[in-house]
Amino acid sequence: MNQNLKTEKKKNPKALITAFATMALLAMIPMNAFAAAQVQGKINNLYSIVTTIITAAGAIVLAWGVFEFASAYQSRDTAQQTDSLKKVVAGILMCLAPTIINLLK
Repeated sequence: MNQNLKTEKKKNPKALITAFATMALLAMIPMNAFAAAQVQGKINNLYSIVTTIITAAGAIVLAWGVFEFASAYQSRDTAQQTDSLKKVVAGILMCLAPTIINLLK
């Protein structure tokens, strides 16, 4: 039986080579992939998630800056007032970041 298998392998090497060559040639045929819309959709989803996170962080920084400014104003600490105003401006910029990016496009 083992000798029978050897004779079968010797009979079909050209068919096997032809099959592999055909598969290799078929793999080289260019095919259109219509996935641009899916990729663009995923990028837009990622963009919306990132802008939402930045806007939420900006709202937190803005509220923190306003609270610190009120405390500094009450205690009449000018250095702390300046620092808190910087936080307020940074929070406003973070909240408006998606709008600014859309204007730059």
